[in-house]
Amino acid sequence: MKHSKLKLALCIGAAALLLGCKKAAVVSSGEIFKNAQDKYAALTSYSDEGETVAIVNGTTITTTFSIKLARPNLYRIAWEQSTGSKGVVWSAGDGDFMMLGDDAAQKEEDQETALGSATGISGSATATIPGTFFNMNWGNQLGGSVADEKQQPDDKVGDVDCYVFTSELKKGVTKTLWIGKQDFLIHQVRIVTSAEALKAVLAEAEKNHPEILARLQQSGITGVTSTEMHTNIVVNPTLSAADFAPAGQL
Repeated sequence: MKHSKLKLALCIGAAALLLGCKKAAVVSSGEIFKNAQDKYAALTSYSDEGETVAIVNGTTITTTFSIKLARPNLYRIAWEQSTGSKGVVWSAGDGDFMMLGDDAAQKEEDQETALGSATGISGSATATIPGTFFNMNWGNQLGGSVADEKQQPDDKVGDVDCYVFTSELKKGVTKTLWIGKQDFLIHQVRIVTSAEALKAVLAEAEKNHPEILARLQQSGITGVTSTEMHTNIVVNPTLSAADFAPAGQL
């Protein structure tokens, strides 16, 4: 009798383990990216806050930012760097504009021009989420080939459990992407540019600004690591055109 009960308990335990395995089944990279693409496509509006920490040749530059987006073409991304520079790009429905520091607002040709022009100086805040939300040709973190993405062990951004993927954007430039396991939203992006890749970019820039490369070569070129984190994410917040207006934003 005891032997029979033991066998029954073992069978029940084995069945429970099998059920548990089914629940913990691995989600494919394709499914994860498809779910994330669908999630952003279904959003009517979005807001978040965050910061980008860039380490350039041993110097750390921090950029804090806030993002508001709404369909079809409303946006407002404001940022401020630890160096003291600040700026904002926006569209409240009457055109696309950029304002840097205390300079007068400049009207841009279109949405992609405004957001693209501010990518570098905003710590990529005007590219990563806006490019994904608006499904642009550039900046869209989910628009590449899934085959290029290599899934890494899961990780956390703050208290958010995330899927993690790496991909090589080009030789010497690696991107790591953190996608929330529950919300399928982007919580963090890290771009690592090797010293060799940076030298190649600077060599091209040297044609117009030879003093830049000479100055960096004197201090030594060690590459760039930029980590962009998104927090306080709110999906489908109630926003009006006034939320994107330029008044008092700097």
